[in-house]
Amino acid sequence: MQDKKLYLIGIGAGTREGLTVKAKTLIETCDLVFGADRMLKVSDGSSAKRIAAYQPDEIRAHLNKTENQGWRCACVLLSGDVGFYSGAKKLLEAFSDYAVALVPGVSSMSAFCAEIGVSWDAVSAVSLHGRQENVIGTADRERYTFCLLGGGQGLRELAGKLQYYGFDNVILHIGENVGYPDQRICRMTPQEAQEADFGSLLVAVIENPSPRECLFPEIDDSEWIRGDVPMTKSEVRSLAIQKLGLGRQSVLYDIGAGTGSVGIQAAVCYPGSSVYAIEYQEKAVDLIKQNQRKFRADNLQIAFGKAPDALGPLPVATHAFIGGSAGAMREILSLLWEKNPRTVIVISLITLETFSEVMQTAKEYGIEPQVVQISVAKAKKTGAYHLMTGQNPVTLVKLVP
Repeated sequence: MQDKKLYLIGIGAGTREGLTVKAKTLIETCDLVFGADRMLKVSDGSSAKRIAAYQPDEIRAHLNKTENQGWRCACVLLSGDVGFYSGAKKLLEAFSDYAVALVPGVSSMSAFCAEIGVSWDAVSAVSLHGRQENVIGTADRERYTFCLLGGGQGLRELAGKLQYYGFDNVILHIGENVGYPDQRICRMTPQEAQEADFGSLLVAVIENPSPRECLFPEIDDSEWIRGDVPMTKSEVRSLAIQKLGLGRQSVLYDIGAGTGSVGIQAAVCYPGSSVYAIEYQEKAVDLIKQNQRKFRADNLQIAFGKAPDALGPLPVATHAFIGGSAGAMREILSLLWEKNPRTVIVISLITLETFSEVMQTAKEYGIEPQVVQISVAKAKKTGAYHLMTGQNPVTLVKLVP
């Protein structure tokens, strides 16, 4: 198929005025033009055969039809830019047997940022159009966050989340039908956006005048809503998260989550990760919910139940922290490695019996544990003096298959 050329063309907002010269020339000279009905309108006046199709299988079927056998140049029209949340990625994979070329267009982000006077090199982008992303985590640490939205309902859901997580001072810049004659640009609070009426072609920029300055915060123990539920202390928590070695899109289980301190702090530090707090005590689950809201950990979900049974329905973990096993340590470890033999596990423990069980299980799996014991003493004021008060030593065991 290398003698046939297939162009994937970004058409910007979807008007002829928004096409690049190269895009317009190719559309006028290609034999076949594919795209959704709305996008095909930019090819008005072209002598090419226009076909309302944009899925790879549909396009390939039309390319192979007898009546289309003589084509030499075809193009697929894609909204915005081919390198920005575009269907071009899937088409590139599907047509690897063809000579495929990408033709960039004006993305919705660059077009909208120009409208509101913001340089898009200062903007972080997420798509909420048929996707799940941690927009709260991004908005918490960025001055500007661009969002592709799935219509008015998507905007209302975004505004509701911003209100729920206490973003009282952010401004929503909203663009409807950007680039079209009926373009509408608004500036609203999240509360106003929840009550407004918008159509289906929507984008937004969240402007946060006071983003989080520290990207990997150490959250002091006094900041947690705790009740009488056990909690992994600050120094142990920070070292445990460091030893987990999380990546941008890790899937972390926080088993025996308690107040949720480890899982929530990990979720805040790694907003692209997915964190699951596994806990069976209802009073602890209530605390996790309160702390999740307080620290804006929208990428954390709570799995109510005991491990290992509660782990079965969850997505496969890349990492796991075990702060409590309720006597089922061996079963938990076995299930974790059954689901993913490469799961990295960090265990916090204080009893010799549990330590012995972990070491024996690791030996059975042929894993050499990495063990460190932490003894922390903190200054406590007594009269005019400060005395060092020791905490119980905690052992961290890291298991890397």
